[in-house]
Amino acid sequence: MKRLLPIMTATLLWSLGATAQTAMPPQDFVHKAAVSTMFAVESATLALHKTASPEIKSFAHRLANDRGTTGSSLRQIIAKRSDIALPERPDGRQLDLLRDLAALQGPAFDRAYVQAQRAAQEESLAVIAAYAETGTDAELKAFAEKTLPILQKLDAEAKALPKPQ
Repeated sequence: MKRLLPIMTATLLWSLGATAQTAMPPQDFVHKAAVSTMFAVESATLALHKTASPEIKSFAHRLANDRGTTGSSLRQIIAKRSDIALPERPDGRQLDLLRDLAALQGPAFDRAYVQAQRAAQEESLAVIAAYAETGTDAELKAFAEKTLPILQKLDAEAKALPKPQ
């Protein structure tokens, strides 16, 4: 887990710079949005089973519900189109992080989950905000604009989670 967090942070910083400068192609946006949603829901499910923290459980429940809803909206948009495909599973980086989280227990899980969610929510928010501002596909841009307040709230909630001892 410790080896993945610096990589995740570096990737986040790179992706923030890359998305803010140029318009993201619709396929790239859909891929990033779908993968981040899959990670959010799968990691929330892990947290609901593994943590004893009421704060983390409450956040994980909201995260699974909210991101499940936004993911469903994205799938409905893409189901009507033949020019964009949804990924079938999270990327390698997210799969490795999910595997690492699954191997942890107790306070170690809570610490890693909170740290992962803070980074993941910030990254998701950056992708959605960038597409809401510079997206070229009207339907996907409308989705990003509608999703932005939800992700802003989740990002703030992730940052407010207590850091477990």
